[in-house]
Amino acid sequence: MGITRFYLPTKIIFGSGSLARLGPEARKIGRKALLVTGAASMRRAGVLDRVRGDLEANGVRVSVFDRVESNPRASTVDEGGRLARQEKAELVIGLGGGSTMDAAKGIVLAGSGTGPIWDYVEAKATVKGPVPSLILVPTVAASGSEANSGAVITNWDTHEKRVLNSPYFFARVSIVDPDLTLTLPERPTAQGGVDIFCHLAECYLTAGKPSLLTDGIMETAMRMVVESLPRVLDRLDNIEARTRLSWASTIACSPFATLGGGAGVMTLHGVEHPLSGYYDIAHGDGLAALLPEWMRYTFPVRGERFSSLGRKVFDEADGILATERWLERVGMKLRLGSLGIDLERLEELADCAVRTAPWLKYHPRVLDAAAIKQLYKNSY
Repeated sequence: MGITRFYLPTKIIFGSGSLARLGPEARKIGRKALLVTGAASMRRAGVLDRVRGDLEANGVRVSVFDRVESNPRASTVDEGGRLARQEKAELVIGLGGGSTMDAAKGIVLAGSGTGPIWDYVEAKATVKGPVPSLILVPTVAASGSEANSGAVITNWDTHEKRVLNSPYFFARVSIVDPDLTLTLPERPTAQGGVDIFCHLAECYLTAGKPSLLTDGIMETAMRMVVESLPRVLDRLDNIEARTRLSWASTIACSPFATLGGGAGVMTLHGVEHPLSGYYDIAHGDGLAALLPEWMRYTFPVRGERFSSLGRKVFDEADGILATERWLERVGMKLRLGSLGIDLERLEELADCAVRTAPWLKYHPRVLDAAAIKQLYKNSY
């Protein structure tokens, strides 16, 4: 049996009303904070003013960087890094969805020196100065960025969307308050749910040496998503179902999900990244459009895993059919053509996937550029 290493230095504070802990927690870490956000909804809902007031009431001086877009760009991260240096921020707080949290992660690195974040992505730079501490406050149940050391950054000049891992990306504190997700509309709620499901299903279905513990964690979390997302979409203020989605989100892309050593790899994510890197579409939409065909491609070498998915998560015999029915139920049965992807660009996108996602080589069936192009075509 192999050795499993578990490392999660983040303090996670979870529950309705936990946002009130932000000010006191921040005060323990630093007195100069850069608050990173991007969603105008944070202002409209009064969350940004509430957070800023709480921090200042606890003696934390706040500067706001509110320019983060979906699929956060390297140029935006660099701009935030310059502001962090200018303000001598001791603390960076990411308030928002996965894009905001990933941008905040990038900003702590970019704020440590004068080099661009893309130099870190390409392993051309090393940390030269003090790195601000990080607090993350997710407002969407989706990426799970609050509980891992990864960030996804897009270079809009090359359309490369890459994953950067750093120990500095583990938040000192993550505050997960499901109340913050209550104002999220149907579509981004559904997109987030698909992202959570894929984080789990990809690792579950590609596992070569499953373990009872890992399977149990992932099956339970997937079932929480499958059952809770339709309930939330039926009633957006269903805080019980929203809370379950938030728990599943935090667990799905964290070291918890791989505890037991029986997880595979998130190759569907690697195949999707060029789509949102070139076309700036919602990550969840790209995943939903590709998921059924990615499953069909993987099925010949992992048939027993798909049967297990069907039984343990959906109470059905056919895991692929059950997943498609679920996608339709939550309004996420999509095709690449409807997302505006250009048919003549599929080869370029496939080449980009192979170049930017080296972990594709660990897929249990060969997933080279030709196979990815065909997967795109079948999903069109």
